[in-house]
Amino acid sequence: QGFWRKEVAVERMISLSRKRLHHLIAVPLRQIFYRRYASRRSIFDSENGLYSVPVRFKNGKGDIIALDVVYQDTMPEGGEKAVLFGIHGSPGSHADFKYLAPELKRNGVRMVVPNFPGQGYTPGDRRLSFENDERNEFAQAVLDSVDNFESPRLYFIGHSRGGENALQMATSPLNIKNVHGVIMLNAAGLRIHRGIEPFWKISITLRLLDLRVLNFFLHPFLYIVYNYALGLRVPSGSAAEAALRSMRTFALSRIMPCLDAINQNNQVRFLHAYSGSDFLIEAEVSKELASKLERRIELECSVPDSEEITRATIRAFSRGYQTVSVNFVKEGHFLQKFRAKYLVDVILTLIRM
Repeated sequence: QGFWRKEVAVERMISLSRKRLHHLIAVPLRQIFYRRYASRRSIFDSENGLYSVPVRFKNGKGDIIALDVVYQDTMPEGGEKAVLFGIHGSPGSHADFKYLAPELKRNGVRMVVPNFPGQGYTPGDRRLSFENDERNEFAQAVLDSVDNFESPRLYFIGHSRGGENALQMATSPLNIKNVHGVIMLNAAGLRIHRGIEPFWKISITLRLLDLRVLNFFLHPFLYIVYNYALGLRVPSGSAAEAALRSMRTFALSRIMPCLDAINQNNQVRFLHAYSGSDFLIEAEVSKELASKLERRIELECSVPDSEEITRATIRAFSRGYQTVSVNFVKEGHFLQKFRAKYLVDVILTLIRM
């Protein structure tokens, strides 16, 4: 019996020694890893919280694309209560969320927003297909490259073309365990909306762009159309081309499985905000999408003041509704600008829940 006790004691000492050895090895390795990881990031524009980081992702054909991505990170040193990963529209940039980011930062919410390739900040690549799988791979590569994440609470917000990708990323097996909320603003629905009709015009224009010989004319033409006819700001004709290419690649048939995944996950709160006067997406298209969500309440706001609709939205989430759909009857395509206070108040409430 004495021999057995000594043997047990020796085994415990060996076990403790292994744990100490593992700790002594793991801590320095982790520190080296973080130093190497952090060193990949470089400052692009410190005043606006823009950074650059090299990422690798697959295009639509499976080729590896390597780009230096410019992204916004409002709390790069960490210390956040939650992370809100934003996906901008097309055309668009991190500035899509400039009316939300400062106030969210003041309340400890860290916004990370990648600029998609070819749209003004992140360089493009002629091998890009602009398809959804590729867009998701790109955004995931950026999310995985960001260091100093301290909060396990992850939220996704997507505007316009980015809404579809925000939904797909939030329900991806790579992220779903940490996702607590999704916010879709003026996003696509389950069927084609007027912003991409007639589809044949987009296809013909892109075929002409593929020839490249007419780009000296088409790029200035698209620049004028986007900036002055549509009122959608693009920095150049090539950025307009990138935006147009992503209009051809909506994966509307893949939205419903994502909604089913949301319905089956009680952990995720879903805010679906759309506009009755959106010149790109009909309210009927948005209502159809909303109808597929369970444990949902539909709200409507037709006044400029946001206080009552804010209280109603917060009350609905507090009472156990998983999804709140809000129709801002008289608003247009840019809720993140004209209903910024409403969105900030609701997002902060969701994070506190």
